[in-house]
Amino acid sequence: MTTIYNDGDFNKVIAQKKRIFGVFMGVTAFYAVFCVAWLIYYISLPYADPMQTLPKVCVYAASALYVIFLFPFMGIKYHRVRKYYKMMYYLSEGLKNTEENYFVCFEEKDLQKDYVDAIACIFKTWNRKKSEWMEREAYLDKEKPLPDFGRGDLVKYVVQSNFLVQYEIFERGALEEDDDENFDGYEDAEAAEETEEAAADGEKEEETEDEA
Repeated sequence: MTTIYNDGDFNKVIAQKKRIFGVFMGVTAFYAVFCVAWLIYYISLPYADPMQTLPKVCVYAASALYVIFLFPFMGIKYHRVRKYYKMMYYLSEGLKNTEENYFVCFEEKDLQKDYVDAIACIFKTWNRKKSEWMEREAYLDKEKPLPDFGRGDLVKYVVQSNFLVQYEIFERGALEEDDDENFDGYEDAEAAEETEEAAADGEKEEETEDEA
């Protein structure tokens, strides 16, 4: 089977997570030192010195810049990388399901699964209990190349939390549009047989009543 992820992908996201957190810690340390330095300067000034305004303005400006940096950098960038790291961890350690369905199409849209950008892979499976075709949706990491799936291909794939981990194409074009129609025809034939049987039973009952 073709494996989508490898150890290098996991090590790469770990390094990226550490690098972003390191930048955050560096900026925070600089901000703290900056504020402490101005605090020491402020304390060293004589009472009612006209320069007392300067430390306050500098600290207020630095605090505003720090908050502006903090929210997009940690609230968006680091948060997304951390979610991607968790997704990669679960892909390697979590429980996985193996399925075998017919591929329909890819759906590229503004889709996120657990805050990870993804592409929907639509599969079709025959539900024997309900006697109808049903759609099965799996997710592919948007940073990965699209698999060479064609419409109607019979694909065996492994998912973890609905993310594709491995796949193998068993048969190209195994399901054609005619196959869908055949299944519909099968259902119509069953319904027609049931109607004919019910009509025959009704005729028999009428004949019995006439004889009586």
